[in-house]
Amino acid sequence: MKLQSWIVIFAIIVIPIVLVMSLYIQVQVSYVNAQGNYDTILNNATYDAIKAFQINELNSSTQNIAEEKIRDVEASVNTFYNSLATNFGQSGYSEDELKEFVPALVYTLYDGYYIYTKYNNVVDTTTGDVNLNSSQSTNGLKPYVYYSARYQNGAKDIIINYTLDNYITVFYKQGTGDNYQTRSGFLIDTSKVQQRGDGIYYDGIRIDSEALSEVNRTTADDNSNAKVNYAYVTNDNGRREKVYWDGIRWYKYNIDGTINYNDKNVREQLGSRYQQDTSAQRYLQEAIQFTNDMQSLLGDIYLKNIVDVNQADLGITGNVGNQRLINFGATNGTMLDTFNAHKLQVIRNSITTNLETTIAKFNENSSHPAKMPTLTENEWSLVLSNTCLLSFMQGQNIGNGYYMGYIIVTNNKNREFVDPKLIYILDQDNNMYHDARHLDASLSNNIIGYRNTDFESQSYVSDDSTTKNYFLHSGATADYSCIVTSASITTSNGSSEQENAAGNHVTDLDEIMESAPTNIKKAYYTALFRERYNSYKSLSLG
Repeated sequence: MKLQSWIVIFAIIVIPIVLVMSLYIQVQVSYVNAQGNYDTILNNATYDAIKAFQINELNSSTQNIAEEKIRDVEASVNTFYNSLATNFGQSGYSEDELKEFVPALVYTLYDGYYIYTKYNNVVDTTTGDVNLNSSQSTNGLKPYVYYSARYQNGAKDIIINYTLDNYITVFYKQGTGDNYQTRSGFLIDTSKVQQRGDGIYYDGIRIDSEALSEVNRTTADDNSNAKVNYAYVTNDNGRREKVYWDGIRWYKYNIDGTINYNDKNVREQLGSRYQQDTSAQRYLQEAIQFTNDMQSLLGDIYLKNIVDVNQADLGITGNVGNQRLINFGATNGTMLDTFNAHKLQVIRNSITTNLETTIAKFNENSSHPAKMPTLTENEWSLVLSNTCLLSFMQGQNIGNGYYMGYIIVTNNKNREFVDPKLIYILDQDNNMYHDARHLDASLSNNIIGYRNTDFESQSYVSDDSTTKNYFLHSGATADYSCIVTSASITTSNGSSEQENAAGNHVTDLDEIMESAPTNIKKAYYTALFRERYNSYKSLSLG
């Protein structure tokens, strides 16, 4: 056969293959580009939603925090869909159409979570009857789910509501009858706390009262930006709030922003003279008492005593079930190790179970089936140590498949959860603040710890009815090397360069603080205990 014939045969065979491969590659490139674009849109919408949640929460001036939480979440949801609709506008998707592709938005908060999704549990506005299987579905927030677990051992029946830190609420009964008793408080490793004649100590550091100060609405409004001293008191609703000292008497702000000089609670708790704040000391004192009280109630509760859940899903198999929930007898700093690990499993299992049910129910009412993604261990670590928003968007046809995306964005600015990683140390002499993990910072002897939100812009309505902004620590600047770049933050135990390079990182702030200078350690723990003690608790039952 002539060469020309072979060339013709080769062209007949190869050219179609090349064309098909070229078309396939183009489809794959388009698919990857579309997926990347959708990831960006989902990412931006989720960040916008978290930002809206933060702004609404940090600038709230009312006291009905339970209702505010729902309001802030719903406003955040609206921001999410507005952002999606704006970015998808040119693609022809409206906001309502986009809801068909979003199986769930999960807001994990301090002591529980909300899920925003489609549901068909409809209430008849005429009769008040609930139809659990209505043909008309709608989108909205499902009821708040607390991080809780139930345990039974003999006559004991106990429900524990967990939080992201060491605060718990316990509902319990120890015999016949239906009446549960309740207790709330902070669990603490009592082996680290000592009460001596000269004060109370944590991990060898004496925790003292504090001279707290900040700019408030009055000094911001008169443009002086002068700092005033403040302390915390318990108000009529059992919540902790700030009161200020003007040099002569205590005052606080009413909900409308006006000054109140005649609050009976303030006078009874602080008297008529200036007193430094004792919140950190009270935290330790009450935590010790609460933990000791829990010893008789929870001391004989084992992991195998958990009920109403598949124990294997929590890793409770074999001898693991014989571990005590709390090892009250430990004296080496491991008293709460099992408790903390178990708590994280309970929270993880609760979110997973409810989210799987939510997505399954969503699929019953949607023409765009969704599926439960498999979160990585790093992603679960984010969820279990922060308040977060998990957003899911699935089902859009992007050429060579369907988009199946999700994203997790942490919320590090909120009223309830005091993140141990976000305590800043203010050097009052140099007017600069540092991350507490900046262990080699050059600090003066005049330092004090505050949470990160205290360095955010605050707003108020002035006498001329305009909204103005100010900073609680006016003029304080951030240390660039730790607040902005994180270059100077200690994240490992520093045993050796080889160990650190191998990934032996320490995530427990207590372990990092072991190597901190005494002044940083003292400021850090005092601020952490103060802020935990004064943060809002939706379940505070004595």
